Amino acid sequence: MVESNKEGMKHVKKWLLIIIALSLVLIAPAVGKRHQVEWDNRTYEMIMPYDEIEAWLQEEKEEDVWKQLKEAGLTTVSVEAETLESLGKSGRVLLIEMSEFKRMLIFANENVAHLPSRGLVVYPLDETFPLVSSLEAMFGDDVQATQANGKTYYIIEGNAKKIKRVPLGYDEMKIAHLIEQGLMVVLRIPDARDMNEASVHVLQQIEALKNEHTSKLLPTGEEVAGYPTDVTKWGEVWKEAGYALLSTEFYEAKGLTALAKAMDMHVVRLHSLNLEQRKPNEAVDVAIRAIKERNIRALFIRPYTSEEIAQNIEKTVSVMKQIVQHMPSHYTLGKSEPFAPIERSSIATIGFVIGATAFVFLAVRSLVSPMMASLAAGGALILGMAGTVLAIDLALKALALLVAIITPIYASKPSSVQEGWRGTFMAYGRAIAISFVGISWIVTMLYGNEYMAYVGEGFRGVKLVYVVPLVAMVVLVLPWIIREPLLPFMKRLWKHPITVGHVVLSLIIFALLAYYVLRSGNTGTASALELAARQKLEEWLYVRPRTKEFLLGFPAYLLALFVINKQKQLGAILLVVGTIGWLSMINTFTHLHIPLFISFVRTMYSLGLGLFIGIALIYVYKWVWKKVIR
Repeated sequence: MVESNKEGMKHVKKWLLIIIALSLVLIAPAVGKRHQVEWDNRTYEMIMPYDEIEAWLQEEKEEDVWKQLKEAGLTTVSVEAETLESLGKSGRVLLIEMSEFKRMLIFANENVAHLPSRGLVVYPLDETFPLVSSLEAMFGDDVQATQANGKTYYIIEGNAKKIKRVPLGYDEMKIAHLIEQGLMVVLRIPDARDMNEASVHVLQQIEALKNEHTSKLLPTGEEVAGYPTDVTKWGEVWKEAGYALLSTEFYEAKGLTALAKAMDMHVVRLHSLNLEQRKPNEAVDVAIRAIKERNIRALFIRPYTSEEIAQNIEKTVSVMKQIVQHMPSHYTLGKSEPFAPIERSSIATIGFVIGATAFVFLAVRSLVSPMMASLAAGGALILGMAGTVLAIDLALKALALLVAIITPIYASKPSSVQEGWRGTFMAYGRAIAISFVGISWIVTMLYGNEYMAYVGEGFRGVKLVYVVPLVAMVVLVLPWIIREPLLPFMKRLWKHPITVGHVVLSLIIFALLAYYVLRSGNTGTASALELAARQKLEEWLYVRPRTKEFLLGFPAYLLALFVINKQKQLGAILLVVGTIGWLSMINTFTHLHIPLFISFVRTMYSLGLGLFIGIALIYVYKWVWKKVIR
């Protein structure tokens, strides 16, 4: 009976492997399409804000400033809607607080009737911006023209701070002048918190300003214009006009995701680089890494401002030139574009649903039991159908998370290992194959421009993938370490009195786990020595492999495979350490805004270096075993 069940399971396993192979064939075009779209989009641009350049233009010869910046690589200038605050800073209007204006009238022996108790007084200093019509359009009856000392002042009743920040409109003469300089223009969308009911005029002006030189929008502040009710409406208007949206890395204004979706994910990723906050060589490295590794196609350069104007220009231009000079040759400076649209085909959808279901069944059966395998596979199938047939995005993300958690566990725990080098290498190859199979489905499930451009939540299970497989692996191999079944051990442990030593040990384990989790992802920290080593690896290898993979996880895994038959306890402990390599490998590909090419190269470096270091570790172990232990 037992033999019959084994034969039946072998037959089932054979058919499940055939389904998995078929699935991989069906999803291959989708994976290839994503790589091609990423590879074809290799033009980046460098943007600077006009208000920063304006200070230079006031002190230096304008022609020389523009010449230096363009020679350094400047392609684009961002322009904000003018406000009374910006017009005051540029010297085009004089802003007077109401209390100060009243004192002026007293000293001038002037009498103006019906002055409001609070507000702002505006006096035009030039006519380069249509001030009066803009004030009337934005503030309506709250604007009052008043004569004093033979001059016309404009009094706006209300909160002076808020009045100063209300967007009045874009300076079309300024934009035209920038285009004449051979530069492109990015319009910065006002913050919804600064707008009033009449600000629709500014949003309509954005639509009218679209041309081949002005084709991108960059939100400012914490709330996108139109938030919370009209974001989709304006997104559709700007999409029809032909605009692309710039999305700033590590920052998302409220309403940005809705705006991006309304614009059909016509999005370009932007990295804001404040030169005052970094050393010059660090700023260059950060900029290049952003373009190369994170699908960034626009660099927003905030220049030096702390020294004299001439020195600030010189230092800023120097860094910009170095960015262009050290950028890999297959990237081109010019006009960035959104990624071409990609959509998963029905064939690929069928492929990953049936493939992931079969994979989950095999993995859980190998790790736990046939009953749990059936339940897990049924859950995977339900999630896949809900995500594809019912278009429930959360279901697909849940299925991707399930595969991302199961894959490193399945890869890490070998069913059996032959003794010697051949068995070690075969088991290592098996783990690599399992990992890439799981990765193929993850990148096919979470597929589309919103993931490449990292709009919205992306893949939210990164921390879970760092923790759950590790904990699961500890549970799976613990019987090997304690040399008894897990349940009796847990019952005995539960009844055992807690000592101070137990508490201290638990705190140490918790601290190590917390440190491990906090070090993971974009917010992780590293020592100065490790950062220097990472930089050298990147210089030598184009993209650096992950240290937790090639220095820790993979070498430990190879040694575990080599010793598992002789020293099961040591092998079990090393398998847990080795799991770090496989879960980190999976996590590399769940960062969906990183190009597939980069993730693949990084992983191959890790696997190769990990193999060589693992072989060296095995030789050290053999020497220690022969000369010391025995």
